[in-house]
Amino acid sequence: MKRVAIAAVASGVLVAAVLVGCNASTGGALIKLPMSVGGTGTSTFTTPLGWTVSLRTARIALGPWYFNVNKQPSTTTAQSGVVIIQATEQRVVDPLDTAIVPLTGGADGESGQAFTVDIGLLPPDDQQSDADRGLLGDSQAYVEGTAIQGATTVPFAGFVKIDSSLATPRLPLQLLQRVSGASVDLTFLSSEQQLVMRVDPTHWFDRVDFAQLLSGSPSDAGVYTWTSTSSFHSSLLTGIKGLEGVYLFTLEGP
Repeated sequence: MKRVAIAAVASGVLVAAVLVGCNASTGGALIKLPMSVGGTGTSTFTTPLGWTVSLRTARIALGPWYFNVNKQPSTTTAQSGVVIIQATEQRVVDPLDTAIVPLTGGADGESGQAFTVDIGLLPPDDQQSDADRGLLGDSQAYVEGTAIQGATTVPFAGFVKIDSSLATPRLPLQLLQRVSGASVDLTFLSSEQQLVMRVDPTHWFDRVDFAQLLSGSPSDAGVYTWTSTSSFHSSLLTGIKGLEGVYLFTLEGP
């Protein structure tokens, strides 16, 4: 396995670019392992800002995944450190469903210890189900539910959409469309293992203040939503890109 960096091609799809060099290998054994993804099933929770949230629907398009020996998350468009394991597919995940869904191609790379992972945040590709593609469209995530604080009830529904409208010279789209350096502690062995990722949606809402939605007008059905340039969307996106507690990885035996 050679040292690799994460690069973005014109289509916005993350790929692993090989950096040539005889000193780039970590020296581990080449391995291939199954990988599955699912949710934690947590639908009702209280946020740090005191909102009790009940989610009815949640979806997020995730992948590819690049597991790195680097302990510090990348802050540039190119991934630093050494990627030892990668899973190059995408999967739309339902965080409210505890069932795990396998990635067809699994993951591959070499044995060793990984401390961070980069995860693509891209609109669903044509390998996802018609239902998920129909729901998400050109967005990366969707949430619907109700938030309650005291006597205030806020029904909400809307999308997380990471597109060129959010990009700046310092934060190009290639960087925005990924979770950059989520914490993991995984030891990949040459013996049989299965890599499992679960998504915990509770931390998506850690910084979200649903009172911000009340400045707008609800739909005819009484539901509040938001735009991708709003402060509410920014707070929700920050939670989705969280580096701790959002994306939970385990390695399981046969």
